Amino acid sequence: LIEYAEQLGKKVALEGYSMKMNIEVAKELGYIKVKKETLITVNDIHKYKDDQVVIICTGAQGELNAALSRIVTDNHRFIKLQKNDTIVFSSSVIPGNERTIQRLKDNLYRKCDNIIHSDIMEIHIGG
Repeated sequence: LIEYAEQLGKKVALEGYSMKMNIEVAKELGYIKVKKETLITVNDIHKYKDDQVVIICTGAQGELNAALSRIVTDNHRFIKLQKNDTIVFSSSVIPGNERTIQRLKDNLYRKCDNIIHSDIMEIHIGG
């Protein structure tokens, strides 16, 4: 996703501690090759037009303090959802989290027109 965003000339902001750490490890091991200027911090997203930024964040399982939950409840300092934003869930549902995830998706549908997940579109998903 990061490399594709880079090909499209977009900036990528990572949000969530585990997301940042996993991407850093992947870069160090050579699994991800990305130009330094592609990755930006979330506090810099305001410097770019909305359609120039991709945000990759934690919280697809509906965890209360994770980035996506804070974003959807308008409790994130820097990220505010717009009606034309697109949210892609690239993770599978962990058994036991179904209700929490559905609540998260319901809240997202109220804020955004484009919510993509494996139930509605064939996309690659992982853990």
